Amino acid sequence: MSPLGLLVVGAPRSAAADVESVLALLPPHLTVPVVVALHRGPLDALAAPLGRRCALPVVEPDDKDELQPGCVYLAPAGYHLLVDGSSVALSVEPPEHGQRPGLDALFESAADSHGARAAGLLFAGHEDGVAGLHVLQARGGRVAVVGALQSGGEGEEGEMEQLTLGTVGGWLARLAYVPRSKVQP
Repeated sequence: MSPLGLLVVGAPRSAAADVESVLALLPPHLTVPVVVALHRGPLDALAAPLGRRCALPVVEPDDKDELQPGCVYLAPAGYHLLVDGSSVALSVEPPEHGQRPGLDALFESAADSHGARAAGLLFAGHEDGVAGLHVLQARGGRVAVVGALQSGGEGEEGEMEQLTLGTVGGWLARLAYVPRSKVQP
């Protein structure tokens, strides 16, 4: 299993409070960047409310901002937020599933940039995000869904881990766990 290099989170607007709860679980010493796409209206100010209980800074990035470990990047209203290597890219491509920011776009860009070093967490409740999460899973990324997917959560790569809001913390802890190497005599 590759060490974790990126955590991406996608959620419909109805899951904003749950996303805030998950961000509150992130440790202040997190060694990877967290990139979040949350469906939102053009006037929704979400960075401050989402960061209220989070130990990490929550920011809306500018195009080409470098990804920094221990920082949460929230897709700005009206833009797709994409991972482009070690930075982010903002896109005004057409909405996906009627949404911009789109969840599929974020998960697919994470799969392209980080593959097996990425982990994706999708909050169920909208069709957006399912296809992108499958792409991330197919590239070796670790994926999970909070809630029940309308499609059942199975894809070409098999079942995705199904979580409740109460089990997300354990999933995050397993992602961060790196077994110690044995010391050779």
